[in-house]
Amino acid sequence: MMHTDFMRMDPAYADALRACGLDTPARVLDRVEGGVVAWSRTTETLHIANPEGGPGFYLKRYRYPRWKNRLRGALRGTFFGSHRGLAEYRTLQAMRAAGVPAVRAVAYGARRLAHFVSTCFLITEETPAAMNLTSFAQRHPGGATVPLRVRRDGVDALAAAVAHMHAAGCEHGQLFWRNILVRPAAHAPPEFFFLDPQPQPIRRMGRGDRWWRRELACLLVSARGFSTAGERLRFFLRYSGAERLTPEMKPALRDIAERAGRWSRHEAQRVRMNGLFTGWLAQLEAESRPAEPAS
Repeated sequence: MMHTDFMRMDPAYADALRACGLDTPARVLDRVEGGVVAWSRTTETLHIANPEGGPGFYLKRYRYPRWKNRLRGALRGTFFGSHRGLAEYRTLQAMRAAGVPAVRAVAYGARRLAHFVSTCFLITEETPAAMNLTSFAQRHPGGATVPLRVRRDGVDALAAAVAHMHAAGCEHGQLFWRNILVRPAAHAPPEFFFLDPQPQPIRRMGRGDRWWRRELACLLVSARGFSTAGERLRFFLRYSGAERLTPEMKPALRDIAERAGRWSRHEAQRVRMNGLFTGWLAQLEAESRPAEPAS
């Protein structure tokens, strides 16, 4: 069946994408080289190193191999509207335009069969020296190896970033720690960058004033086990711009805690599976290395 390919890239990144073999839809969709950093039945994410020494890229591909998947996507608006790659691209662009610290999207595209989306993709620039916040927390269990000042600076910086995102009218949708990058600094507060937002960047009118509680509940799910109750309260106060907890704030805190409790098990399972996947990749990499000659 005839297919049509489409790709749009930021002209400023054309040379770097070409050097990485990511300059045409065919090369992007056929790419197999690169480190697999995430995988599911319909989604895969590859890290592509830059052979010229600059920042690399992350290639996220959504595949819909069965017609029922393509039809479901068409019913959700992809036939005439935005596919997932384009929607995420626009989301990240809107966040960055609002001054929100988000990863930089540099290209997107899709392959269509009879105009039904069979594959789409998004390419984002690597954030040097940054890592997933969940991975960072797992490397420092309980924060025992992180100085108190650094922990407080991190709490304050993350609260400020989330507050700014919400004040700008942007909603992430899946604000778990695994969707936040952290870049530690030796003599300054850490930097945070948001990634993998749901394709609904601008909060719609009529949502009421409780939409942000879902966002904070996602953060709370991830923070439990890696932070103290005092640090979590500090985050809420910094986010709210308040000096102390007031009676009016307590209903919101209870609602956030209840939501977090409902999602904790599912998120723990997801983090566990991601950990197993990472361990499996590390084992494969170790097995692929040539054995050292016996001395």
